[in-house]
Amino acid sequence: MSAVGLLARNELRRRWRSGLVVVLLIGIVGTIVLATAAGARRSDTALDRFNAASRSSDLEISVGMPTASQIASFRRTRGIAAIARLRGFAFALQLEDLAIAAPLDAAIGNRVDRSRLVAGRRADPTAPDEIVIGESLAGRLHLGVGSRFPLSTFTPAQVTRALSGGGPEAPGGPHVTLRVVGIDRRPLDLGVRAASGGVVVLTPAFHRAFGGRIGAFTDVLRVKTVHGRADVPHVVDAARAIFGNAQTFGTQGVGIETEGPRSAIDVLTLALWIVTAIAAFAGLVAIGIVLTRDITSAEVEQATLRALGLTRRERAAANLPRAALVAAAGALLAALGSVALSPLFPTGVARRADPNPGLHADWTVLALAIPAVAVIVMSIALLASWRSARSASFDPSPSTYPATSEVLRLAADAGLRPVATNGLRMAIQRGRGAGAVPVRSAFAGAAFGIAGVTAALVFGSSLAHLVATPRLSGWAWDVSVEVPSRQVCRDAADHGVRRVPRVSAVALVCAADIEVDGRPVSARGFRNLRGDIGPVVVAGRDPRRANEVALGSETLRALHKQIGDTVRVHGDERTARYHVVGRVVVPPIGELQPMADGATFTSAGLLPLRDTGSNETDYRLLQFAPGTDLHAARERVAALPRVKNALLASTPIEVSRLEQIDRVPVALAILLGVLAAIAVAHALVTGVHRRRRELALLKTLGFSRGQVGATVAWQATTLGVVGLVVGIPLGVVVGRVAWQLVADSLGIAAEITTPVAALAVLVPATLVLVNLVAFVPARAAARTRPAVALRSS
Repeated sequence: MSAVGLLARNELRRRWRSGLVVVLLIGIVGTIVLATAAGARRSDTALDRFNAASRSSDLEISVGMPTASQIASFRRTRGIAAIARLRGFAFALQLEDLAIAAPLDAAIGNRVDRSRLVAGRRADPTAPDEIVIGESLAGRLHLGVGSRFPLSTFTPAQVTRALSGGGPEAPGGPHVTLRVVGIDRRPLDLGVRAASGGVVVLTPAFHRAFGGRIGAFTDVLRVKTVHGRADVPHVVDAARAIFGNAQTFGTQGVGIETEGPRSAIDVLTLALWIVTAIAAFAGLVAIGIVLTRDITSAEVEQATLRALGLTRRERAAANLPRAALVAAAGALLAALGSVALSPLFPTGVARRADPNPGLHADWTVLALAIPAVAVIVMSIALLASWRSARSASFDPSPSTYPATSEVLRLAADAGLRPVATNGLRMAIQRGRGAGAVPVRSAFAGAAFGIAGVTAALVFGSSLAHLVATPRLSGWAWDVSVEVPSRQVCRDAADHGVRRVPRVSAVALVCAADIEVDGRPVSARGFRNLRGDIGPVVVAGRDPRRANEVALGSETLRALHKQIGDTVRVHGDERTARYHVVGRVVVPPIGELQPMADGATFTSAGLLPLRDTGSNETDYRLLQFAPGTDLHAARERVAALPRVKNALLASTPIEVSRLEQIDRVPVALAILLGVLAAIAVAHALVTGVHRRRRELALLKTLGFSRGQVGATVAWQATTLGVVGLVVGIPLGVVVGRVAWQLVADSLGIAAEITTPVAALAVLVPATLVLVNLVAFVPARAAARTRPAVALRSS
């Protein structure tokens, strides 16, 4: 063992510079892999941690104007952890879906729905004119700390007339000017409700100051349950038993508040795990190539050491102490680097949700990954050392090719010039002895990089197609309008919309809040008045009979149901069982609605579940003939006397959140492109260095400097062509699978587009890039001096 120790110490002293290079490579690759893995884990838990820190509600219930005894009875319901009671006053709002309410107790912001202060300060509870608003409202209305927020209000008498079926009136209540003293963030500000500005919570003093002068529609209870969603069905049943007779009674789950960010965070997490896996694989290949080449660089010495009496095991063991030191130092560097990069994660909406952004050490990732890095590096070193020590019959002569490849024979028969055939030979044949080069790893690196770029192009193209195609987000029509109705789901009057020029289809849609197997969701009922308009079907079909329902993807997942099952649906009037016939994108009609959480019926199927109030709103959906100027058509529809809120398609919040991660595929494509360029450059540099004798022979046989350089360029072109042939089909498959996973997460149909034009550009761009990479090695090859190269070999 003394000889082994002597050799090991000599290796440490003699090759410390190359060892340092390997340590840096392990550290860089490990840093990327560990940081993205930890970032994926933080992203995945960000919203749950934000909800836990905020004590977010699990249920919202409209209860009318309840008595104190009713509230006390409800508080005793099993499964309720905390309740906050707010009063919804009648404001004339610029953003119709903006929720503004005043607390009637001290629970909101303390025991329920805590917010995170982003700027300014908290509102003084004794000041009726102070408010703290969410970031989304501040951004939409361009408000900041110190801004004024004027509001018009309705009187109690006006609210009474409205609830009794009276027509619209001008605001007759006091004008209120609120002062913004702070900007905060709640989990609901990250979801679908962010599109309307979120929620504004007034101070308790506002209720004391204006409670008798401003009308109120209903009290709202924000309920935090003990066991989350598991307690919701029981709590809903208790609420209905106590408050069900209230005219405004209704329940709403938190899907509207959490589904948007959840979908985007799930996609971001998936993207980070993909980056982690690809970076780990690509890094493993790079480390394997460099470390193996580093260990086998002294392969010529093996015959000498064997002649001195060292066994194969002893010769292999001499490399292990150095490899162990390299592995330990690289793993430690990777751990420190991942912690240093931790403030970069999470990104996008997950970063806004993370309650504790900043420097962070994921001890689970570190505990698993650091030993794994050390074991992998030691395994590569052991294998390389054992193979290197096998060189008892090592032939130090620079003979390179045992036989002529069939590909080369075909190329020569096809009439390719000697410059091309020699470049092709250098690319595809590894050789042996001192002239051996890593051919397979070069091809693998090129193909892998091109596959990654192709997958990123397919993913980006599919994302752009989703954004540009409203139908995929559930908007299967051109314009939607609100119309007054005294017979919801029954009134087939078109209010003049069918007489608008170029209208090809019109559908009636009514809405309701229901519970499907105890889960509160929003529902839509369709009835075609002309043509055919319906929900966008992802799987199965849309409802056609009164006892059929189609559910969103998230609803099906939460209920553990599938197409063909039966569900129990409870509405305002009665409970009925419905047959699930499809999975749909829930259409964004009227109120805010998650794409994947809700239900669609026929209008006849939804009608029995609805409260037949006298002051209601239905919707009309309009499809226009192809080629119609939709903006002009919307103006014509908006001018009709009995319609309001004529809307064109808009991008759902879930898709907007998804656009925030469009840089991840780009970053991944750049990373893989760089790794591919490194793999090609490594093969070319190594080939030029190890095949100096060949290049010298070519010059001796009459090759000019330009022809020698062109030979290396042909070698690079061969690597690029093979990488394209293998990488593009592989990348298309990977990109399609990745987008399918994203579409399933969003609950939409996966329409995948292949960017043919971009891929066509990728081909010449790849060939130009590999030849640019080959410039320096080709120039070095062209300068080879035959006499020096032949004498030294």
